[in-house]
Amino acid sequence: MNMDIRHRRFVPRKACTRCSSQKRRCDKVLPNCGNCSRLRQQCQYELPEESPLSPASSSPTGSAIAPPQVLTPTRLKDSIVSRLGSSTPEDIVSIYSRAIEPWFPVVSITKLHSPPLATWEEAPLDIVCLCLLIKLISTNPPSSSENNTDASDFQSLYLYTKTTLASTEALGVNSVLVVQCRVLVTLFEVSHGLYPAAYISIGATVRAMEALQIYPDTDVSPPGSGHDRVKQEEMESTWCGIQVLERYVAIESRPYQPLAGLRTESRHSLTKPTMCMTEWRRTSQTGLMSTVARFPEASYLLDKVHTALNSPTAEQAFNIEEITLTVQTLSNLQTILLDETGDGIPLYTVGLTFSNTALLLAFESGSKMPPTASSIENVNQIATESLISMLSSITSAVEPFTAGTQLNFDLLPPFTLFLVYKAASMVTERLLMDSDSAEENLKRLRVLRGFLQVVGKRWLGCKRYLDLLDEDTTPRILKAIKQA
Repeated sequence: MNMDIRHRRFVPRKACTRCSSQKRRCDKVLPNCGNCSRLRQQCQYELPEESPLSPASSSPTGSAIAPPQVLTPTRLKDSIVSRLGSSTPEDIVSIYSRAIEPWFPVVSITKLHSPPLATWEEAPLDIVCLCLLIKLISTNPPSSSENNTDASDFQSLYLYTKTTLASTEALGVNSVLVVQCRVLVTLFEVSHGLYPAAYISIGATVRAMEALQIYPDTDVSPPGSGHDRVKQEEMESTWCGIQVLERYVAIESRPYQPLAGLRTESRHSLTKPTMCMTEWRRTSQTGLMSTVARFPEASYLLDKVHTALNSPTAEQAFNIEEITLTVQTLSNLQTILLDETGDGIPLYTVGLTFSNTALLLAFESGSKMPPTASSIENVNQIATESLISMLSSITSAVEPFTAGTQLNFDLLPPFTLFLVYKAASMVTERLLMDSDSAEENLKRLRVLRGFLQVVGKRWLGCKRYLDLLDEDTTPRILKAIKQA
């Protein structure tokens, strides 16, 4: 039988509502069955499952469907706008400025403002899609696992954004802003502990960015939409956001190397003005680039430590020297970032979070080196002392948050979660091995776990880390923590 495949996809499983109510045999033909056509009656079919891209899914009449329509960029945009609800373009820009830009300044506010948008009708598809992702990132998870309605809405919004990005890909729509949408959905998955989704998404994001260069005809950015320098900055900041996320995901997925390491040469010339602080000062950049400049630099050093620990050379002396030099660079960068933070809270600074994470991993590795040779023994001692000092500093930094006195969820980067988790994991390990300072380590562990419990109200990745900690903690220690 030679049937049209596209038509077969839309053959209903059930009879139309009229034939069903009258218990008549229905031929299930679209758009009108034979009985309804003969009687000249309106024919409707029940929708077994709402389509995430169908405007009917958010309407009161979503139980009946019209004949299937071909997905177009205009229809996709209308679907996204309906999902944005009562939010205006100005509302979304305000949310991004307040809750995302302070710690992940990848999207240019100038781009969202230029030209100023009074209504969604004036916005192109990629801008509307980006606004949807900003709304997703800023949406708080349900306050309780027992609230099934809120949990369903939260998950539904995430799945809808994933479907939307898949639809843009199917439509052949791509631009720097669409790639930034992919960056933000990966950020969402990282923040809420959605693995392996984050690992898969970052790979697709890299490919989408590269596709802009390989297939420039798919770029929907309007010609002449901005100066060359502005567009260059958008490309630089987007690549930096991608590199930061894939390095972070690689740390989570050890011992695998990030894609950035495989493509460093092809990106070096593009990201040098941002990644290299000497170049940044020489060209006196301001605006978006001056804000972006620090945290990719710190993530680069974190990646160096990760690579050195998980892919060492055969020469142990060389490995020690390489990590030692990286630690010295990290310490210098840490001093600079603390100076730039001023009276601000260090925990809100992404660059410091990455620097501290790298130092923590390096000191942990050094403290576990067997003290066989004199030079290695010295490294072991220094690393152990530095590790204890750092664990104490991290505990002191997060302690005020456990009481809720300093916590501002809008300013707290989700990258902090892994730092606190690693610190708690190391304290747990020391608690099992070192009985001399058991009480002190137990106090630290209470504070670090308490921080993850509090921040779990904003980022669900905390629950994943707490579950991992529980797996490595003895019942005796868990009981001591709960008693406190």
